Amino acid sequence: MFPEKFAVTSVKRVIYVGEHEYKDKIVSFNNPCISNELIFHLGGNAEVHFNEKVLHTEKDVIRFLPQGENFEYTVVKKEFGACIDIVFDTDIAIADEAFCVNVKEDKNLESLFRKAFSVWSGKRDGYYQKTLSILYEIISILQKSHYSPKSKTSIIEPALSYISKNYLKETISVPHLAKLCNISETYLKKLFNERFGLSPKKYITKLKMDYAVEMLSSQMFSVNSIAEALGYENVYYFSRAFKKEMGISPTEYMNKCKSSK
Repeated sequence: MFPEKFAVTSVKRVIYVGEHEYKDKIVSFNNPCISNELIFHLGGNAEVHFNEKVLHTEKDVIRFLPQGENFEYTVVKKEFGACIDIVFDTDIAIADEAFCVNVKEDKNLESLFRKAFSVWSGKRDGYYQKTLSILYEIISILQKSHYSPKSKTSIIEPALSYISKNYLKETISVPHLAKLCNISETYLKKLFNERFGLSPKKYITKLKMDYAVEMLSSQMFSVNSIAEALGYENVYYFSRAFKKEMGISPTEYMNKCKSSK
């Protein structure tokens, strides 16, 4: 099952995928999953090939896709159907393999997914916090019902836990993370790449940039104060790291947030 303690660091989007949005019966996705996905199937019937696993979806089935690199992701549709997809990030890995669960007996889950989409797409005051609350409720039901399988990432859990607690406080070294996990640096990097499609250093940078985006979006903090909060020596190093990751400078991102309101 999902780990008992983890935090959703960002809800990226909640989308409704219509019955005929993808017209082909066989659809292949080539990009890595940059975030976790929880997908509630409102109908249809399909076979999903994901990293050597074959998953079967139909009405009242929830499909989970883990964040990270994938080398195979193909959907073979037997019957067309709609679904609702919640895309989100977490502070630690919550599972390292895709899975499906039939939740036919729990009618509350469909209404929660529909509510999440309605709240997210309505974009009214407080919509983000309300969506986050609904997502936590969905996850709580899945945990209590023991729907989801155990994660296979236990080897690097000590490193992930240490990172989540300290990435804003200190410069974290790969040797220290490897020592925490009692494995070699090479094996640590291999496991991070298999799970996230990122090296440990890039994983930490992504966490910092996600945090920076939240602070910039709030428009309550200066670029200087954000750089300091993230542990950068000065605003120049922060701005360079942010632009490398996001494609624009922190100031440009903040201005875009202002103009969109």
